Amino acid sequence: MSEVKINVEGKVAFISGANRGIGKAIAIELLENGAKKVYAGARDKSSLFDLVEQYGDRVVAIQLDVTDSTSIENAARIATDTELLFNNAGVLHGGGFIHPEAVAGLQTNLDVNVIGLVRLTNAFADTIKKQEVGAIVNVSSVVGLASMPVIGTYSASKALVHSITQSIRGELSETNILVAGVYPGPIDTDMAKEIEMEKDSPQNVARNIIEALKEGVQDIFPDVMSVQVGAGYANSPKAIEQQFGAFVG
Repeated sequence: MSEVKINVEGKVAFISGANRGIGKAIAIELLENGAKKVYAGARDKSSLFDLVEQYGDRVVAIQLDVTDSTSIENAARIATDTELLFNNAGVLHGGGFIHPEAVAGLQTNLDVNVIGLVRLTNAFADTIKKQEVGAIVNVSSVVGLASMPVIGTYSASKALVHSITQSIRGELSETNILVAGVYPGPIDTDMAKEIEMEKDSPQNVARNIIEALKEGVQDIFPDVMSVQVGAGYANSPKAIEQQFGAFVG
């Protein structure tokens, strides 16, 4: 638990991957809880227009490709009053490591889920440091704690997000910035549509993330499955590894 607690009312947020799934749900939850402004980033800016139509000038649609440094720099130049950064943009390229497409799959997952996150965080870090209070919220996954072989390269990318979050938290420990990792289980989004497991809704996940930020929670388990995994992981990481290791295809 952090001493820094985030009440989102009146705050300005930037969300990557805000056009669908968890990112869009976070945008709506922020706005419904009184956020002053949300910068909504997506590769296709037109996919954000429904948010703009619903919330007017409280939403600023921004073209954002986290694999393109120029796109990130342009976004940072626009969103100079950002207080809360949500690193949500991600891809899920399936497959494990003993696979002919392992390297290609790993590269795809790393480019977006890891390198894109680091680039975006660095682009906004100085801006957030200038604020009275701020937050950097990184969306990892329960498979960032223990790998599922069927999505092994994706799991590895999310394990890196977990590690990066811990590192950033240490680097910013003397600031008023809450650095939080989010560890959802399968959520009912386009990304997880091929995963045959019971899924929570993006709306519930977003609601629980915002509530956790109000309490200063650093490790956020925002759905029913992730709460169970988080408790199990705290008790026995090896047991979770063995449980997830059974998912091989």
